[in-house]
Amino acid sequence: MKTILCLITIFMSVMIFACKETPCDVIEDINNLNDRRAIAQGLVDNLNILKESKEAEIAVLDEKLKLLDIYASGRKPQYILKIHLKQSHFTLDIGKHIKDAANAIDFEIPVDKDFYNQVKEGTSIVDNFRMGSFILEGSFGNWDMTVSGKEIR
Repeated sequence: MKTILCLITIFMSVMIFACKETPCDVIEDINNLNDRRAIAQGLVDNLNILKESKEAEIAVLDEKLKLLDIYASGRKPQYILKIHLKQSHFTLDIGKHIKDAANAIDFEIPVDKDFYNQVKEGTSIVDNFRMGSFILEGSFGNWDMTVSGKEIR
């Protein structure tokens, strides 16, 4: 046991006396590493921006290729919007919220090219307060119709 303690003491002494760095050297090393990390993070950010722009270019080129394939087959392209329609109520009644979620529907509708190009996924087409339900039933509710997807066939 004494030999193990002696060896550990000798090892620790060698490690302590072999280290010739001062606290200033350690701080300088830390600052250098922080600078390197900042440069590397800047490069990663630039690469992410470049990646996103290239992915957007690829999506545009894929859509153009799809259009060319449609025209090559002799068909006229159909511009389809996928619509999500739901009703919502301003109430504390959980039953009405569950009913609203259960009655939400998704459907597809063909549109002209101009309207197709004008809207994006997530665009709200209708978000109207239902005045008739408020007057007749005293219910605060509205329709919410949003574009959930776009497709060219």
